[in-house]
Parts: sequence; C-alpha cells; structure tokens
Amino acid sequence: MNITGKLLTLTAMSCLTACGGGSSGGAPAVIAPPPPPPVNQASGGIWYGTLSNDMNMVTEEFVALTADDGSIRLISVDSDVQFHGTVSVTGTNMSGTVRAFADSGVNWLDGNHVVDASITAVISERNSINGTWENASGEFGGFEFFYDVLYEKNADTGLLADVWTGYDDFGNPDVTFTINPNGSFSGQNAMGCISNGQFTVINAAYNLYEIQSQIANCAIAGSYSGLAVLADLAAVNDALLVSIDDGVLPILLGLER
Repeated sequence: MNITGKLLTLTAMSCLTACGGGSSGGAPAVIAPPPPPPVNQASGGIWYGTLSNDMNMVTEEFVALTADDGSIRLISVDSDVQFHGTVSVTGTNMSGTVRAFADSGVNWLDGNHVVDASITAVISERNSINGTWENASGEFGGFEFFYDVLYEKNADTGLLADVWTGYDDFGNPDVTFTINPNGSFSGQNAMGCISNGQFTVINAAYNLYEIQSQIANCAIAGSYSGLAVLADLAAVNDALLVSIDDGVLPILLGLER
C-alpha cells in the first residue's frame, strides 16, 4: 500500500472511532463477553504439610501423593492414619470421597477403624492445596499442603531395580524387596509374609508409580494397591516410599537401597 492509501485507511479508522462509524445515531453499546471459565488445575503432585483433627485437637505432619487422574493418598508421618480415594478438580476447586483409616489400635467415633470421608479444597497447580475433611463418624479438620519439586523427576521402572530394605523403629531390617527392571517384584518380611506384585509408571514425566501387590502366608494376606515415589536421602533415588491398602488395612513402607 502506498503512502496515500495508508493515510486514507487511517482517516477511515479515525472516522469509525470518532464519528460513530458514520452513523448519525451514535455507536451501539458494546457488551463485553463473559470471562472464560477458570482453567482446571492439574491435581498431580507430591506434597508436604499438616492435617488436623479438630475434634481431637491433634495436628500431624502429612505427605500427600496425588495423580493427575484424581488418585490421592494422604499419609501421616506421625501415626498410621491414612486417607485414600479419588478427587476431581473444577477450576481451582478440588473435591472427592476417600476412605479414612484410623491409627493402629484406634477407631473413629462410630467405633469403626475405616470410614468414608469427604474432602473439599482449593488447589493451586504445582503450588499448594488447602482444604477441609469430614468423615462419616462426624470427625473433621483441615489440611495445608505445599508442592515438592521431587514430583518432576522422570519415572522409569528401571530406576527402581535393586534390592530394597525396610527397617523397624530400632533400626533392625524387617522387610526386603527385590524389584526387577520391568517393575515386577518379590518380597518377604520378618513375620513371614510373602509379597509379589508390579510397579507401573503412571506418567514418565513425573515421579509417581502405581503398585499392585499380593501378600500371602500371614495374617495380613490379601490384594493391595497404592502409590509409590522415589526420594533422596543420602543419595539420589536411594529411598522408596510405598503407601498401599486392601480396603481395610493401610501399609506404609519406607525402603532404602
């Protein structure tokens, strides 16, 4: 376009703005479109923080493992309390139903060791989760979790391949697992329990694994499932956190190479 053409274009645009587009009735009112709905936050992550039971006035440190498919496990590091279930996210609002496992030797207010519970929270993707919980027995509380970049390590069953050992509270070995490069494993503990199962990568971009395990030859025999994550203690990937349950009994294992 030549200079004259550019000037004519600018003049026409100016007239549309200042002269109401050439209409003697003035420019029509412009109605702004509604804002777009908030983007659904991704729920996946490894989180640390606290969870309180306001009925009992107790606050414990927790680790949370969440997958982008909505699987969630809330794990106390101070007791055997665990929550396991599924949540959904709409915008920044997270909600769902979980199974709540009481501490060892303790029941919830209704006398049951395992009850249903609801979770309601606000999530900021890869940043924080803040919310409340309430179980079917009437107990309730709040939680606050913060994102851990440990989640952003790549996942590969080959990284798990090794002999892993778990220790009791006195530092004595009480469980041993042998994990193969394809994620299959076998194990045995001090009570004579025999376990076999499979670790599976959920998303190769994130440090979270599904685990299926069959335990036999002891009082806790059954089919278990859960989540696992590689962690760093004295060296990179030298620790493995495993949280599983069979719907009745939760098991938390901290394993070292």
